[in-house]
Amino acid sequence: MFKSRELPKDCFALLIDGYHCEIKASSKVKKACIYVVLGIDMEGKKDLYGFYTFFGSENRFDWLKVFNDLIERGLKRVMIVVSDDLTGIGEAIKACYPFADHQLCFVHLQRNVRKNMAKKDASEFNKKLSTIKNQDSFDDALEKFEELCQKYAGKYRTFMDHLLQRKEKYLVFLKYPEDVRKYIYTTNAVESFNSMIEARRTRIGGFFQSVEIAEINILLSYERLKSRKWKNPIAMIRASQYEITQMFNIRYFHLQTQNS
Repeated sequence: MFKSRELPKDCFALLIDGYHCEIKASSKVKKACIYVVLGIDMEGKKDLYGFYTFFGSENRFDWLKVFNDLIERGLKRVMIVVSDDLTGIGEAIKACYPFADHQLCFVHLQRNVRKNMAKKDASEFNKKLSTIKNQDSFDDALEKFEELCQKYAGKYRTFMDHLLQRKEKYLVFLKYPEDVRKYIYTTNAVESFNSMIEARRTRIGGFFQSVEIAEINILLSYERLKSRKWKNPIAMIRASQYEITQMFNIRYFHLQTQNS
């Protein structure tokens, strides 16, 4: 079965997101969250590693169940996990994949700037963020990010403190080869997959008649992508495969040695 199939032992990136919808169960339409996990393996092949339906709101405890299932199905070592800023998600990732980098979606960061700052300030702030995103060096980007937040701290103290606490997670993608950064700085890929599920939900009347029907629609979306867009490995990641593999080997050799 798809949901229990064996996964690769090692993975370059996991892109994760919760898809919120309504599903009918026991004659009632209930709020649900489908936890979607896209994986990019060490050779650049993109695949749907899993999807998990839970009733209620998205939370870190259900994500822990998801990560543990991935581990049980064979996925032991991950380079980077890309997610939104759900409360507690970082702790869940660290508990299951302690050596993985955690990248918070940079696009979500820019959206949050627009929500939390006056229009003019947000526009200026995001222009600077775009410059920072294109820095060659992680350390240089980190320094410029700190300077940017300090500039606006007097006017937006709480929000700037929030950003500064997460600064490394917003910029960790800059530690990776330049050619692969666009695949790991945002959750756009998994959100795009979720938008396909959303389109199917809309067409069938606004909610799924059961968990089984929801998951059938997910598999139909997956099969369409697998036969078209996901058929071949991502060329940029394939081109950087040697460098990524070296980074992977160094990280897991040294960290496992330190923790042995």
